[in-house]
Amino acid sequence: MSLDAHVVVDRGSFAVDVPLRVPSGGVLALLGPNGAGKTTTLRALAGLLPMTRGHVVLDGTTLADDRIHVPAESRPVGVVFQDYLLFPTMSARDNVAFGLRASGTDRAAALARADQLLDRFELGGHADVRPAKLSGGQAQRVALARALAVSPRLLLLDEPLAALDAGTRMTVRADLRTHLDAFDGATVLVTHDPLDALVLADQLVVIEGGRVVQSGTPAEVARAPRTDYVARLVGLNLLLGLADGSRVALADQVSLTVAGQHHGPVYLALRPSAISLFAEQPHGSPRNSWPGRVRSLESRGDTIRAAVDGPPNVLVDLTAAAVAELRLVPGAPVWCAVKATEVDVYPV
Repeated sequence: MSLDAHVVVDRGSFAVDVPLRVPSGGVLALLGPNGAGKTTTLRALAGLLPMTRGHVVLDGTTLADDRIHVPAESRPVGVVFQDYLLFPTMSARDNVAFGLRASGTDRAAALARADQLLDRFELGGHADVRPAKLSGGQAQRVALARALAVSPRLLLLDEPLAALDAGTRMTVRADLRTHLDAFDGATVLVTHDPLDALVLADQLVVIEGGRVVQSGTPAEVARAPRTDYVARLVGLNLLLGLADGSRVALADQVSLTVAGQHHGPVYLALRPSAISLFAEQPHGSPRNSWPGRVRSLESRGDTIRAAVDGPPNVLVDLTAAAVAELRLVPGAPVWCAVKATEVDVYPV
């Protein structure tokens, strides 16, 4: 493993306890709601925040444990901050060369390395431009080039695309994936955007309240979310129930029929597009149905997402035509229905 870390930071009323392992060339994304401890974990890895206990071992070298704390400036770590933190009075070239100059590299060699990286990032024509004159995507690439200039073995990215508009973000995300593919060290990416994580990362670690609640490949996490936050992140409804054969008992004396035979505590995952709404209780083909009331309606491009209070409470994706036909408005009574074969079941 390139990075083997267990970050423990105790701040009294809030504690972070996050184990991480990233192989050489691997990209791990840390996801979680605001205040979950993502940035605290990143700052501890960088050496900018002392740990209460735990360890950080990079390429077999201990950077932090109960006895050792290698200062940030002496760690082979590159950091790209959310706001990039480029020096405003320096050109792009001087920004990229800064870390090398600070570590003792002579000016000519540092500038030559900076020019090499700027050319690689297709910014050679902007070498003499100051940050204020760069676009958001250009500034992000300069910040990444500056982090890579010192040949780090660990690259830390704190919301690297958050400052970009939607159009620029899509292009820069693809570029960043290409650059990360070429980096042979370990990368840890902090983000709250599931698309950034799914596109850029090989492994996901989801933290809530300072603790890891789920980890795995993007496909594993998306297929079987284990908390409401993760379910919302990947666009699923997540219900908890007790299975007895093909029936799963939920809260408030509600039960659903599912495909296959299951026993014990289980999660049920329902895609919003798999749930249908009706003005009256549906009959005919076998399906689960329950009464509810529309809480809110939200436009999401070509679809309308309805939040429906049950129990169970669910999100439902509808066409605009269906919303009009059913005359849906907040407060409207409806019946929800989903086929047993559309309910994914997995153990708690």
